[in-house]
Amino acid sequence: MLVTTTLFSHAQTAKTIDEMESVHKECMRIKEDSTVCSRRFLAQMDSMLLIVLNEVKQNTADDKQAALTVEQAAWNKKKGEFFKKQDETFVYNLKDGSWKKDMIRLIYRQKADYVLKRIRVLLKRLN
Repeated sequence: MLVTTTLFSHAQTAKTIDEMESVHKECMRIKEDSTVCSRRFLAQMDSMLLIVLNEVKQNTADDKQAALTVEQAAWNKKKGEFFKKQDETFVYNLKDGSWKKDMIRLIYRQKADYVLKRIRVLLKRLN
């Protein structure tokens, strides 16, 4: 029964993420201030990461929990470095004049995609 529940939960989580991505794309298409769309999508992906990570932890053998914690800490460090670089790119391009303020939506989306990639890696472990 645990396997069925886990597979169902995994399928629901993947479906939810796909739906969030579709809503984001639609929002970008119709909303005048699309920065709000990308900021919301990033927040959703951050939340989903915690949910998926918790699900993976629950389905990981006790003797492999420490390795997962170390792996996630390393990923979090890389995420911080990536986010910092994205922020620096935005500030540089804004000061340079090549980007306008609304281009921050691209940075939010790139950050969301970075988190989404990690979510998808974690979801594969639930199969």
